[in-house]
Amino acid sequence: MDGPRACLPEEDIEIVDLINALFREGTGQNVRTDYPLLYDPAMLHNRRVIKLDGKVVAHVPVLAREVVVSQDRLPIALISATLTHPDYRRRGLATRCLLDCVRIMDQNGWPVSVLWTAEATFPFYQNSGWEAVSSQGWVYRIRNDEAHLFSAGSFEIISYDRSEHRHVEAVRRLHDAESNRVERSSSQHDALFSLPMVGTLLAVEGGRVAAYLVYGHSMNKPGLIEAGGDRDAIESLVRYVLDEGLFENGTQVVVPLTPTGLTRVLETAKPASARPVEEAAGVGFQMHRINSLERLFESIQGHLRSRSAGLEGEVCLVCTDSGETVSLRFGSGNVSISTHPLPIQVRLSRRQLTQLIFGSYPGLPPIPLEGSAKVLLEQVFPYYFPVWELDHC
Repeated sequence: MDGPRACLPEEDIEIVDLINALFREGTGQNVRTDYPLLYDPAMLHNRRVIKLDGKVVAHVPVLAREVVVSQDRLPIALISATLTHPDYRRRGLATRCLLDCVRIMDQNGWPVSVLWTAEATFPFYQNSGWEAVSSQGWVYRIRNDEAHLFSAGSFEIISYDRSEHRHVEAVRRLHDAESNRVERSSSQHDALFSLPMVGTLLAVEGGRVAAYLVYGHSMNKPGLIEAGGDRDAIESLVRYVLDEGLFENGTQVVVPLTPTGLTRVLETAKPASARPVEEAAGVGFQMHRINSLERLFESIQGHLRSRSAGLEGEVCLVCTDSGETVSLRFGSGNVSISTHPLPIQVRLSRRQLTQLIFGSYPGLPPIPLEGSAKVLLEQVFPYYFPVWELDHC
């Protein structure tokens, strides 16, 4: 067995052809162009493969991104396109690649891993420390005959032109103004706003780009998937989509749990109609893996301070799988994080810690908490960070 190891340049086409055959057959789509950040040649070292009988038979990639939540910056690692050749399944090959990705995460100090999958595959990922988490967003349904619910406004609606520097800078500015977002470099922005079967509309007023709206017709990013800018301008863009019939019978709109202008527009027009995002087409269920409690807590100190306002006390968390021990002390609006154990400890598995910190998937047994630890932990958690639909891979 050769691997797990980095994908070689000469193996790339073979792997992409296999992924397309398994996940894109008959769709006219290609994972290379659907996920350009993942299949960038510079990413080969983070795509882990196993080769048997002269061919690549297992593949798991990991991609690092950075999430901004208010003043906090959290590095995350996205897992995507986990697969085994049909003739080589049930040998633990994909698991070997997956655990090699965990090694890369630990080596690089990425505290949390995220992936999206179907419920049927939960056990595969749970065996390596991932756990399904609570609902991670909302989906609205809008129909063309509901256009009247949205004001047209006085904005000029035009198509985004990736060769127009003014358009590129305006959209980047509007996205970067969001207090909760995934950070994007210039090259990442260019790649994501050039996806096939995905378009972007701009609302312009007085020569100024007031808002943008991203929409897609692909199997993995269908519907209205991102917006930014002035609320009234976003509303005008939604109205345009419905008036122009960009989707034959209307479409879905996916939004994160954190507040956005698009959410406010939809909730005003169609109050209390949102459904859990896991019911949306092309999304899937989200699973997390905590690679390092200490690095996670260090990255979200702003959240911990904010949620613990008025609290006094301390709690010690121990991961029974790894032995990692982290103590949190709250007081006077401050939080201190240390690896020194305390006499009273909350001992949980890696999956239970994921459930505690990021919210529980329905049906999982409740976390056994009691006393002062229960009071403290239930006030500061769950913690939510958004991965915008355009950034999913």
